[in-house]
Amino acid sequence: MKVGFSACVLQGGRTGVASYVVNLLQTLQEVDTQNSYDLVLPNADQNLIRDGYPRFHKTIISDALSKPVQNILWHNLALPGLARRKGYDLVHIPSYRRLPFIKGTQVVATVHDLATLHMDNKYDAARMFFNRRIVPSLIRRADHVITVSHFTAADLVNLIGYPKERISVIYSGINSLAYRPVPLVECRQLLKTKYGLESPFLVYVSRVEHPAKNHLRLIQAFEQLKARQPSELKLVLVGADWNGADVVKEYAARSPVAKDVIFTGFTPLADIPAFYSACEVMVYPSLFEGFGFPIIEAMSCGASVICSNTSSMKEIATDWVPTFDPLDREAIASAMQAALRAGKSADLTARSLNYASTFKWEETAKQVMAVYQSVKERR
Repeated sequence: MKVGFSACVLQGGRTGVASYVVNLLQTLQEVDTQNSYDLVLPNADQNLIRDGYPRFHKTIISDALSKPVQNILWHNLALPGLARRKGYDLVHIPSYRRLPFIKGTQVVATVHDLATLHMDNKYDAARMFFNRRIVPSLIRRADHVITVSHFTAADLVNLIGYPKERISVIYSGINSLAYRPVPLVECRQLLKTKYGLESPFLVYVSRVEHPAKNHLRLIQAFEQLKARQPSELKLVLVGADWNGADVVKEYAARSPVAKDVIFTGFTPLADIPAFYSACEVMVYPSLFEGFGFPIIEAMSCGASVICSNTSSMKEIATDWVPTFDPLDREAIASAMQAALRAGKSADLTARSLNYASTFKWEETAKQVMAVYQSVKERR
């Protein structure tokens, strides 16, 4: 089988969707010995996907075509013809916004979340119109949809009207080679030298996006926590600036705890396990997630984790992670206080590591391959 794979949403590897694409493709390179792949991606991102695998070919497009509007047009105007010329049995598009209205072959989509159908202010008016009025019809044209949580699968059925029998829920994996406990001495050296961080800290790993990632309420909850328990505790916000980052940073600069709120900006993957391993607690207060990679990544590093009780986060957390209402500042502050009081224990660390180890990219890749086969047979 020849699979076309659209890898046009890598954006330098700085998003959760990019992590999904890179890890899935790298694992498929290792486990799929039968199918061949044509990976379509912009020139600037081609080095994010390894070379040296004969069954995997790259079709490079201009970086100008990677911009959102141009890329959506490319998927509708150019991809169908490319699929026919290259003889794709199917094309996998891991971003529902790029799904074409006219298909050149069968289409498998990965839908990570339908946040724009739940949140009114996630994007500007034009993008909200596209996501709410146009995208649902595009999703319904897909031959099969992969979701990364049961929560999103239910949204597809209830909000889009997509047939349940053509949805596969396949959890994402965790890169266990990257996300692993790092010795505390090594963490402290890295964090002190590179980020000037020496005090105990809470950490939130997410792009700085307002309002979706809920940084303002987290900072406000941190203010409450510090007022109750004055200390040297810091709040470290690890992630690149995104839509609305200026709102978050302007508020943080005026906050009574301004000196204790640290923005790292975009942080290399190699450094993130040190933040997870050394933190007192990893707090994940996002308003909406299709999966929530950092919850499992932090657990894979043995961190104490608390997260929101909404969307897929409650599903992914199961009974292992304490949750809170992300709209309630007092609830966030109380959850942080309780987690700090409980501290880390050998038992908690062992349970976290054991649970995180069940999220394997190899299993994800095999299930994705099974979807490809079923779609081809259905043709």
